[in-house]
Amino acid sequence: MAAVKKPLDSVLDEALDKLVMISPNKRTYDSITSVMFQLYCGNDYGMGNGNLGFLDKVENNWRTGRKRIAKNRGLSLVKNV
Repeated sequence: MAAVKKPLDSVLDEALDKLVMISPNKRTYDSITSVMFQLYCGNDYGMGNGNLGFLDKVENNWRTGRKRIAKNRGLSLVKNV
């Protein structure tokens, strides 16, 4: 069964709706949407030609951010041995 692709405007609307829900304030929302727009326009932030640098940066930021959130909540992310 083939995956059904959504129109890009629909995907963008969904992403922006989710971004509104997780942004703590308008300043953060504006900052993130500004970066999204620059990426859309082709600014690669010195990561070179290709998306792998961007994807690595996103994944590493997720990991470090989740660890920071867990630490702030008093949780420990330790694998069971």
